[in-house]
Amino acid sequence: MPTMSEGRNRTQESFTSYVNQIGDDNCVNSDYKPKLLTGEIEAARANNVCMYTSSYVKDGKVVGERMGILLITNFRLSFVSLDTEDEQLSFQSNRFLGSSDVSLSNIDKIYQIIDKKKRVISPQIKNSSKIDKIRIICKNFKTFTFGFHLSDIGKGKYIADALVKFAFPARHNLLFLYQFKEKYYSDAKNSGVRMYNKKLDWVQELERCNATGGWRVFSKDCRVSNSSLPMHFVVPKHLSDVDYNNISKSFRNNRSAIWVWGHQDAALIRLAELNPDITNTTVENILLEHVRRCDPQKKQPRLLELYKILPSIQDVNLSYLKLRDLCTPDNDQEYMAQETRFYTLLEKSYWLLYVSLCLKHSDQAAKLLRNGQTVVLQEINGRDMCCVVSSLVQLLLDSSYRTIRGFQNLIQKEWITLGHPFSDRLGHVASVKSTERSPLFLLFLDCVWQLLQQFPEAFEFSDVFLVTLWDSLFLPIFDTFQFNSETERNQALHADHVVLRPVWDWGEQFEDKDLALFVNPLYRANALNVATTTARSNSAGPVRPVASTLYRTSNPNGHPATNGADSEQFVKRDEQFLEPQCCLRDIQLWQQCYLRWIPHLEIKQGGMAQCLLLNRLLLNNIGRLRRTLGQPGAPD
Repeated sequence: MPTMSEGRNRTQESFTSYVNQIGDDNCVNSDYKPKLLTGEIEAARANNVCMYTSSYVKDGKVVGERMGILLITNFRLSFVSLDTEDEQLSFQSNRFLGSSDVSLSNIDKIYQIIDKKKRVISPQIKNSSKIDKIRIICKNFKTFTFGFHLSDIGKGKYIADALVKFAFPARHNLLFLYQFKEKYYSDAKNSGVRMYNKKLDWVQELERCNATGGWRVFSKDCRVSNSSLPMHFVVPKHLSDVDYNNISKSFRNNRSAIWVWGHQDAALIRLAELNPDITNTTVENILLEHVRRCDPQKKQPRLLELYKILPSIQDVNLSYLKLRDLCTPDNDQEYMAQETRFYTLLEKSYWLLYVSLCLKHSDQAAKLLRNGQTVVLQEINGRDMCCVVSSLVQLLLDSSYRTIRGFQNLIQKEWITLGHPFSDRLGHVASVKSTERSPLFLLFLDCVWQLLQQFPEAFEFSDVFLVTLWDSLFLPIFDTFQFNSETERNQALHADHVVLRPVWDWGEQFEDKDLALFVNPLYRANALNVATTTARSNSAGPVRPVASTLYRTSNPNGHPATNGADSEQFVKRDEQFLEPQCCLRDIQLWQQCYLRWIPHLEIKQGGMAQCLLLNRLLLNNIGRLRRTLGQPGAPD
């Protein structure tokens, strides 16, 4: 779909366009009028703005900037280039954002540059009227640098003031999500993703895991204000609602033992700490005894105190900031200067160490479950590292969660429904304390990417899907990652009439050519069958990392399988266990996510277009090879 930065030279697409086409003369002037989204308003603009890009040689001349119009709305920052030749024609063509656009929710730091001196811009600091440049650092590592030396006097301050006002909202209801009232018509394909907002969803998950003997679905009579718990979740079967509520009052956020998944007779449980005013652990011991009674063999559960063995949310956030600083150099010269000590600086950020620790302890928990022992994951509030470890454990043990739809179900269950505070952790609202911010979901996605590298045939989704998922956290068009809990989402729905639009309906954002890149071409739905057969005979069955090779994945009718999730969600799981390498030496830097915006790493005069072209050619060749292998009588 044409966007503000692309509409000049692209023809009308078959889908709905959210931005105006620009005239046939292929030029942009001060009268340029973009077609805005429903509820979107233009807040500021500056003409003759320079956007600084990579320095490359063209016709024997060094080129490092593009001229255009800079627009600020209550939804996005958009740069409309005057030079059509310098447009990046190949990028993930989001229907809401162009290649030179960014949502305001994605902006984390803004710097004003005056006489080569850089200073942070914030709502508490008055901006100078002599701003030469503005440097923007985004939460997903994207960066922008704009110069105003050819603009009218004071335009730098004008743009800075608009960004401060709209990019750092003081209240949640100031997010663009509350203004975008476009009606949402659910795609039939999206109906397969379980939202876990109904009792039936949890009942079916209990049945799928054969856990109905010791556990049941607890349903609230009404929504409790400020509660982080959903309306329906799973608790010990032998406890009445009154008894469970009484026990829960002793734990933070009333989050006592919550069942999330089961393997044979073992269960995976999430638990918060006792309230700070309770020093006696008797209540906690009583609760663990109730968990033990849910086990048919009455085995004692293993309590994993995650706050003792994993980094705190503050540690993770500090690590993320160091990693982001490393991966967002101001210019090519700074990048080259730090190149010789890049890995030393990377090590000092501790990010890869934290990824390693999360995988290590998730693997340990998975092995306990495989041995028939119930695992209780405990942390301060039961909403942060519990989400990370619980999700990774299920990916290691449950093959159905390694499909695209299954993975979305897992995130919806563990992160969305059970109340990970996305708004606070991602800084959607500026008034949230800095100690509450921490991109734990990125840490989780990085761990999943590590698994994808080690087991390339076990996952239906690709690294493109994981990166896109991370970017979607900052798009206030979709409600999925915008709230702290289901309670807040429900309040916004009824009090502010927010249109709920799940991010899982990817057709709202992307064309088919982009959606095709979500699928891992090496995925084999039955890739681990041989290992599974051996596993069942040995009653263990770990699958260790193997080198990737091309295999045929086909349905009984001989056609390649494209979506293994449709038939897997309501049937018993195959016992296909993954046993990852968790040592720090086995952990890689997720370059596709963290280094994709560094211009110096792009192909000179080719940019990301060449990378994308190569990717598509490889996908095409793999598809042709698999079709050839699937034909009867095909030569070896």
